[in-house]
Amino acid sequence: MNAPFLLTWLVGTLLPLGTLWLVYRLALRGERCFGYNRAFLLLAPLLAAALPLLPHPALPLWLNSPVVAMAASKTSVAAVLLPVVQTGQVAAPSVGWSAWEWLGAVYLAGVALGLGRLAWQVGRLWWLARRLPREVRSGYVLAYTGGQLPASSFGRVVFWDETANLPPAEAAAVLTHELAHVQQRHTFDILWLEAWRAVLWPNPFAHLLLPALRLTHELLADAEAASGAAQPAAYPTLLARLAAQRLSGPAYSPLLQSFTFSFTLTRIAMLQNQNPVRRWKQWLVFPALGGLFFIGSHVALAQGGPVPSAAQQKADKDELHRKVRVAMHEDSMRTGGKFEPGTVQQINIKYADKLGGDVVTITRVPKPHPLPPEFSKSGAKVYAYVEQMPALPGGGGQQAISAAITSKIKYPKAAPGETLPRGMVFANFTVDTDGTVQGAKIMKGLSPAFDDAVIEAIKQLPRFEPGKQDGKPVAVSFTVPIQFTQKP
Repeated sequence: MNAPFLLTWLVGTLLPLGTLWLVYRLALRGERCFGYNRAFLLLAPLLAAALPLLPHPALPLWLNSPVVAMAASKTSVAAVLLPVVQTGQVAAPSVGWSAWEWLGAVYLAGVALGLGRLAWQVGRLWWLARRLPREVRSGYVLAYTGGQLPASSFGRVVFWDETANLPPAEAAAVLTHELAHVQQRHTFDILWLEAWRAVLWPNPFAHLLLPALRLTHELLADAEAASGAAQPAAYPTLLARLAAQRLSGPAYSPLLQSFTFSFTLTRIAMLQNQNPVRRWKQWLVFPALGGLFFIGSHVALAQGGPVPSAAQQKADKDELHRKVRVAMHEDSMRTGGKFEPGTVQQINIKYADKLGGDVVTITRVPKPHPLPPEFSKSGAKVYAYVEQMPALPGGGGQQAISAAITSKIKYPKAAPGETLPRGMVFANFTVDTDGTVQGAKIMKGLSPAFDDAVIEAIKQLPRFEPGKQDGKPVAVSFTVPIQFTQKP
């Protein structure tokens, strides 16, 4: 579980979801664009969850190893550089969780509790619908509650209170209202937002969306029932009277679409409101999203700039390659294309920004030890790169060589009260024309004990399959960096 990433993402949903909620509450709630409001509320948590995930890396990822490796492969080097080998004492795992892990566990426990509660509510309603007397009709199922529940709906089931003794006209209006919930699939909307509320439970705005959506559902169903009623003007009176007579105590489940849902005065006011929809308010969501993207882009810029497109990344990479070639050419002209004794060539790439671009320089730094001899003990010329590199009997390339050295290193033991150092040891050796390992030595050491351990490990390497150039065995020099670590 990547707890820091998870919690950072969760905090990142606060601003988007809060902004979208304010747009609804201040601009859209009083408008009669109920279908638009429904879609807006359903998409709000999805947008809020996606916006924090937009990538904005501080540096283009391709600036790390591939470019440097490409540039280094074109420079003159003294030996093949094997992959870094790490070795160290195995430490006992740390006991206990960090604060991030505890917070992440609490968050995931809340998500599991919310989703479990939702599953229990759905199962309870399904069990109730199966237990009550039912009548299958065209497009829905009528379940008679005997006064246990008010008129309400869930999925395709309409729970009907036959003890209410409504006149036929009023009963038809109430049934039309509940059928609007069924036909417009409002239950799936409720389940969608309930799931998001469980996922975003620490975000306070996630808990405000559901009541707003339920009110929107009721307004949609009220509009359908009022338009189909024999006397539309009498429908608000029916709504007020039934709301006053609602059953005492809570409903059976918050997932039900109840005819006597709260916000009765708001529903009656919206039924009486005949003002045209002010369309400009519906367009406010786009400036709001634009503002969120603007803020996100500035945050990304502060962290290193916006994410370049694939074409831009390729163009930047090509430009960096060009600068490396130019710098290498200038360095070659300055030094005559030769290494100076006791120095090594080094490519430095400094990333500035899009205004300054990439700065590429080539410098020569002193080496702590002289370069390897030009000839092996057998008198063969030592190469850095050849057509067919030396290999261990089992193959595996350079990774296998590094692994073989690692497996034979004996980690020095610390004396009582002594703390062993940590760092890098650079060792060099030559694979001669007959495959034997010769001339093992330390190029940059850490301590005598560590240096001796590396030399002994290299001497234990088996006979190689020698490298070949133009089909003939040749001697090849290797340099291996070994990272010694000691975890507390």
